[in-house]
Amino acid sequence: MQGRALSLTAFALAAAVLVVPTARAAWAGAGAGNGVSRAKTLAAGNVPAGSVSRRNVTLTWSASTFAQGGTVPGYVVRRYNAATGAVDTIHATCSGIVSALTCTETNVPSGSWQYTLTPAGGNWRGVESGKSAALNVG
Repeated sequence: MQGRALSLTAFALAAAVLVVPTARAAWAGAGAGNGVSRAKTLAAGNVPAGSVSRRNVTLTWSASTFAQGGTVPGYVVRRYNAATGAVDTIHATCSGIVSALTCTETNVPSGSWQYTLTPAGGNWRGVESGKSAALNVG
């Protein structure tokens, strides 16, 4: 008898452990007042102007601003093949986030290239600019 009671107790404990309770949560919207959030908006980039000297392309552009005021801290520069429209790998001198209003890409491959700018503020990105005039590198 004692063995049977011990078995029933062990069975009851095992059953209690195997039963998984269901979790529930709910939120009630009982708050009052006006919620407000403010964020800066990045405008589109300005089309860069460029000049070619041998195999170096120097780009210049005017500063982009936040819609709420203040200048953008940096820019992402992209190079496109003017014939195909394909994005090409930009060299280190103009890669990453450029904090100036100019950069010179050195040792650019021969071809016809167009450049764009995307305003960058931290992890935020604005709209990419239109493409520059084609720049021919011999």
